[in-house]
Amino acid sequence: MAVVLLSLPGCALDTRGTGQPEGAEPRPEKPAEDTLGDIGEAPAEIPEDAPAEEPVEEPAEEPAEEPIEEPAEEPAEEPAALCDTADPSLIACFAFEGDPGDGSQNRFKPERAENLRYEPGKGGQALRVTRGSSLRFRHDAAWTAPAMTIDVWINPASLPESGRYTVIDSGGKPSLFLMAGGEIRCTMGVERNVPYAIVPGKWTHIACLSDGQTQSLYVNGVEIDRSSSGPVLASGEQPIFIGSEEPSGKDELDGLLDSLRVFGRALSSQEICAAAGNTAC
Repeated sequence: MAVVLLSLPGCALDTRGTGQPEGAEPRPEKPAEDTLGDIGEAPAEIPEDAPAEEPVEEPAEEPAEEPIEEPAEEPAEEPAALCDTADPSLIACFAFEGDPGDGSQNRFKPERAENLRYEPGKGGQALRVTRGSSLRFRHDAAWTAPAMTIDVWINPASLPESGRYTVIDSGGKPSLFLMAGGEIRCTMGVERNVPYAIVPGKWTHIACLSDGQTQSLYVNGVEIDRSSSGPVLASGEQPIFIGSEEPSGKDELDGLLDSLRVFGRALSSQEICAAAGNTAC
């Protein structure tokens, strides 16, 4: 069977299938469906009987905690100065803070200071006295008074097997010694030995005083002896020795001395208690 191909003038086969005729306006493309709806579309109406949305309550802000004010600390009461230069009754005061000089208003300077050392004391430093030590002051009229007190901390390294150890001495003036057998000799208006078991290596506070009629001895703030006495001995112009005996310079204390004071009056029991560091004064 023969196939006859016809060729018609002015006609051309459109290879695009169902395409538009040449020269025709392009057909508008159908827009893709917007699954989210048209932008200009009005919001859907809410039925009148729909329940109203309850407002979401924001959590109430808790008030900031006010800072708790700590009570202001009251400044600690400072202890009274050892050497109160405003006290006219203070004859001499020796703190022994690396210096053998006097801290009272009299400002006594030693005329001899030999073989002295300073070691940790009851408060700060203390004077270390041993064999051959010498601390001597010239006589002064200020050392004489109708009433007196010797107030001192001692820490002996040993006790005398015989004789005595000197704390302070001056011929004709008040003196203080540690005696063999565990006694304390306090001489104001009368020379008197009082038994007391001083412990070597331990700090002990001693106060020897007289008001011109009664002589008392306190140890660690407690009165351990009282006796009648005459006027305080204050004759002669002998020098004052600390840590050794006048006039020989012997009978040296073996140990430490700290906070040695001499007053021209009898301290009260409360003052002595406080000087000894007791809290129940």
